[in-house]
Amino acid sequence: MNILIIEDSPNVAHLVGSIIRSKGHIEKHLKSPEISLQYFKDNLFEVVIINTNLQYGTHKLIREIRRYAENTFIIGVSTKSTWKEKVEFLNAGGDDVLDYPFPMQELEARINSLLRRPKKNNQGILKVKNVSINTDLKQVNVGAKPVPLRRREFALLEYMVKNKERTITRAELLDHVWDYRRSTGSNTVDVHVKRLRDKLMDKDLIETVHGFGYAMRDKKIPKAS
Repeated sequence: MNILIIEDSPNVAHLVGSIIRSKGHIEKHLKSPEISLQYFKDNLFEVVIINTNLQYGTHKLIREIRRYAENTFIIGVSTKSTWKEKVEFLNAGGDDVLDYPFPMQELEARINSLLRRPKKNNQGILKVKNVSINTDLKQVNVGAKPVPLRRREFALLEYMVKNKERTITRAELLDHVWDYRRSTGSNTVDVHVKRLRDKLMDKDLIETVHGFGYAMRDKKIPKAS
């Protein structure tokens, strides 16, 4: 699962990030001035963990997130809020609030509780170039043309799109798409990547990063002359 931490305090961000990584999730940390709404337009995160007292303005940011990501769960981390400020956070569109510091088991339980909630009616759509992925209906289109994918191919595509523009190792893909790690000689990932390239008909969409793994590209990277 991809989780975004929006936190201006390095200490709080480090603790929350450590808990998330220890549970096998992928975390990205940004300070409030670094936020781009494109993250939410692209539906890259299932959960956002956000300080209730950001320099940028927590309530304003929540409202902007909700414009594009109604199905993203928002958990507040309260380092100095009163009960009234917590209520305002929830009324602004947050889903839950924790008082900092908290045990890792509580954060994990709160995340799992939110994920058990039914999604809203709007469908989760991921996009990269001319490929659109409906994560609710498990459908993929290239332009207007439907592209049938097998279950594992769909899971691989979804994970790579949610982590686009960064290099993903084969070991990471085996961990998060197949839920186990095979020997380094396994060509499982390579075979599935080739199938995706063939079915999506775009050789530049998934770049091979030699010696590391693969990267999903939203735009063609110019080669050095």
